[in-house]
Amino acid sequence: MKSRWLGLGLSVLLGIGMGTTAARAQEHHDHDRFDDHDRAAARDWYKDHHDAFHHDEGRYWHSAWEPNIHEGFVLTPEMRRAWRPVPHDLLVRLGPCPPGYRYVVIGDHVVLVDSGWRIHDVLHFELNF
Repeated sequence: MKSRWLGLGLSVLLGIGMGTTAARAQEHHDHDRFDDHDRAAARDWYKDHHDAFHHDEGRYWHSAWEPNIHEGFVLTPEMRRAWRPVPHDLLVRLGPCPPGYRYVVIGDHVVLVDSGWRIHDVLHFELNF
């Protein structure tokens, strides 16, 4: 009887431990897409930073690029030279990317790209915010 209770207790502890690990992974936002939390955080940040993104024609943006800013597109060499870092205070709100990914700004978009420059998700500040 004692071993049965001990086994039950260990099973409960193991289940709690696994649930905590899953919650901790979710807490770190280690994912390859923006979720509702990310979009809400970006929207809140953008309320006080409307002029943070400039998409005038020039070195950092060409309007011809707009149709290409979507999931699955691989940034061209010219687009790769035009990216800028995500503002630090927004980056903190978004949390870390998975290994091999990074956030970049191109035009008025925050883009999640992998090491091959393939877009996995986009925050369109001109549309969503």
